[in-house]
Amino acid sequence: MSLFRIINTLTLFSLLSVACHGDVQFKREHIKSISVVAPVWKDYTNQDGSGLYWDIIRNVYEPLGIKVKISQAPWKRAMKMVSKYRTYSAIVGETLDSKESVIFPTYPINVKHMAVLTKKQVDFEWLGVNSLKGKNVAWNKGLNLIHNSDQGFKLNEVRSVSKGVRLLVQNEVDFVIGDPNDINEALEKQQLSSDDYATYQMQNGRDVYLAFSVDDLSRELIDIYNERIEDLSVSGELEKIYKKWPSGEIPKMLIGLADDLEEY
Repeated sequence: MSLFRIINTLTLFSLLSVACHGDVQFKREHIKSISVVAPVWKDYTNQDGSGLYWDIIRNVYEPLGIKVKISQAPWKRAMKMVSKYRTYSAIVGETLDSKESVIFPTYPINVKHMAVLTKKQVDFEWLGVNSLKGKNVAWNKGLNLIHNSDQGFKLNEVRSVSKGVRLLVQNEVDFVIGDPNDINEALEKQQLSSDDYATYQMQNGRDVYLAFSVDDLSRELIDIYNERIEDLSVSGELEKIYKKWPSGEIPKMLIGLADDLEEY
């Protein structure tokens, strides 16, 4: 390749880089708000607008002049509004193995632990997965919480937590494992008294994220989210928010993030 052609090629790449950078700045400057939807979850997305998730999202976007507009709806409806209809920019509380049409930032926002539901028993002590040995256990099909070789119990895969709870009521299973919110909802719908049931927490949790609709605006909002989470980690503000809402758990990826960033 001649020197002239090399110079022209390098010049073209330089112009494209500037153009792309300018486009990002243009889009960012013109973003005035972000709309986020989620169910009402105590201490996470309270109906009055307080909660761990709302506090983090506001601290990410509002210092940049991007107003956070929150809405609340049942999970399935909220997810459709983000993944299919794009009524909202994002939903909070999704895991990376989602089968929905959504995209994720780098950093998770919380750690979610599965709940274990069983009938209350006299002198019963929860010993983690050891309590499941030799028992009948139900969880949603495809959940794969415990490897086959480590199960030591009879697994009943069900289509929904509600189905699992019905099996528990009928004494066909001893334990139901699922999302805590799904278990609470199933108990309420089936009008079961919490006095008759006990709920325990699985030891190993799963990271949950702010999940965005698939479009260019979301990609820019994700870039902002990643940058601001790093800024809030370095400033110590992120740690303060988690301390304010102790029901939440700082994901491992965020622990020590400030120290890692300061090394570079």
